[in-house]
Order: sequence, then structure tokens, then C-alpha cells
Amino acid sequence: MKSLALFAAMLLGSTIVANALELKLGHFAAEGHPCDVAAKQFKANVEKRTGGAVTIALYGNNALGSPPEVLEQVLLGAVDMSLSGQDQIAKHLPFYDVISTPFAFKDYATADAIIDGPFKAWADPQLATKNLVYLADWEWGFRQLTNSKKSVMTPADMKGMKIRTPPAFAYQAFVEAAGGNAVTIAFSELVMAMKQGVVDGQENPVGTIYALKLYETQKYMTILNYTYSSMVHLVNKKSWDKLTPDQQKILMEESSASAKLARKLLRDNEGTQLADLEKNKGIVVSRPDLKPWKDAMGPAWEKVKARVGADNFTRFMAMVDAAK
Repeated sequence: MKSLALFAAMLLGSTIVANALELKLGHFAAEGHPCDVAAKQFKANVEKRTGGAVTIALYGNNALGSPPEVLEQVLLGAVDMSLSGQDQIAKHLPFYDVISTPFAFKDYATADAIIDGPFKAWADPQLATKNLVYLADWEWGFRQLTNSKKSVMTPADMKGMKIRTPPAFAYQAFVEAAGGNAVTIAFSELVMAMKQGVVDGQENPVGTIYALKLYETQKYMTILNYTYSSMVHLVNKKSWDKLTPDQQKILMEESSASAKLARKLLRDNEGTQLADLEKNKGIVVSRPDLKPWKDAMGPAWEKVKARVGADNFTRFMAMVDAAK
């Protein structure tokens, strides 16, 4: 009898695993990037805590297509989950561009307070109108400027430079307000574009610059922290509804835990990576006075305000003021 009971239990267990719900998660972080590490933690912990009843199939480094294409697939239900950039979401919900207003965030603490608090409360029901469930914001980081021509200390130094940006409204507004020429190039084509000299420079967080080895073609870096960007963990509502309430709770908790891991790794690594870029990779790092840059942003702010609507812009800036 004991043997039969044990066999039945084993059979039941194998049936649960065999009928496991697999969720596809697509993202654009390179292998070894903190968000890639965090995604692997998310997968391992979800599968462990659900006893294998839910499995996560990871597709990183643009394996399912460009970042906008992956989000489109999540909206259509062809992919279950994504880690999507704020700028990609803004293509479907224009108000989202407000989060990228140049120089709105003073530091990481301000970004955390706003994005995890009032902005998440604002964005959550808006994303729901697109049948998307909002789990957590995983960090991408504060964005810096690099180029292959010269040290850039003021907007005047950037005048006329061709700067690659993703198809992101607010990033382009920043480049143009500073006097540069924004050139849209897909993230998957960024490294090759730098190698071929298609543009003079680009803007991305330190961790991305380091992971993609952009130092091989970009000799100069300017630390601006001009805007903060994150990867937003989204789930298609139909995929979400396939989960039990307990499984939904596990995914929510593990996404939050992985978001914290990504933030910690990115922030812990940033100083070390900058030091290595300067000492060992031949990068000239400039740390300019930010006042001339902020003073030049009037046109960018007006463009963002026109894009998102004056009421949304005012609402966001009230969050910024409250977080100071």
C-alpha cells in the first residue's frame, strides 16, 4: 500500500510538472548585465516557489526582436511578459514620456521614491487599459553621453554632433535642446553603428556602455545623469489570468525582489566600471557643471509638455517637487 501511495504521489507530482504553465519573458539586457542576472533569479525563484507548476522561458539580448517589437508581442499575447523601456511604453501610452523629462530626477533616491510610489499608482491603471499587468520597475539607470570626437563639457561642445538615440521622444528632445542632431538607431544595431562611425556618439547608462563594450569606439564620456530609465516588468492580462492567486502573488513578490537586485548590482558596479573605463579602457571621463545643461532644457521641457499634455506634466512635476 505504501508503495502504491508513493507511486501515486510521484505520478501526481510528475503530472503537475508535465502540465506546467510556461511563461515567456523577453528583454533587451545583454548577457551578464544586472537585469539579465535579475531575470535569471526571477526564473529560478518562481519555479522553485511554485514547485515547477510555473516555468519561465527567458529570451534576453533581443532574442525575440527589438524592444518595441517585444512589447508589441506582449500586447498581442504572443509573448507573456517583457521588461520594456519606459520610452517603448510611451508609444502606446504617451503620458509615459513624462518620466523621461530631462533633469527631472536629482538622484537615485528621488527616482526610487517617485517610480515606486506615486508614479506606479498613476501608471498601473493606465497600463491596465492596454491589458497589461504592472509588476515592478527594474533599473536601467541614469543616462550619460559618450562620443568619439572630443571632451564635451557644455552644450556648445555638443553642437552639430550626431548622437544616436532609441526611438524615444524625450531623449531626442534632450539631444536637440543641447545642440546635437538626434539619429534614431535600434538598440540591437547600436554596437555596429558605433563601429561603423554612423554617428558621433550615443547616450546610455554606465552599465550599458560597459556591458556593450562601447568604450571600444567611444573615447569620451560625459557624466550628465540627464534622465533616469528603467525596464518595466509587464505581463499580458490573459497570461496573468492563467495563474492562481497564490502564483500571481509569487510572481509579484519575485519581480519586486529581482528589481531590488538589479538596482543594487547596477549601483554597486557603477563606480567600479567608471574607474575601469578611465584607468584601463582609455576613456576620458568629464564631470561638468550641470547648470548650463539644465539651462538649455527649456525647449525640451516644452516638447515633453506638448507631447504628454500640460495637466500630466504638471502632475508629474508635483511628484518631483514632493520628492525633493
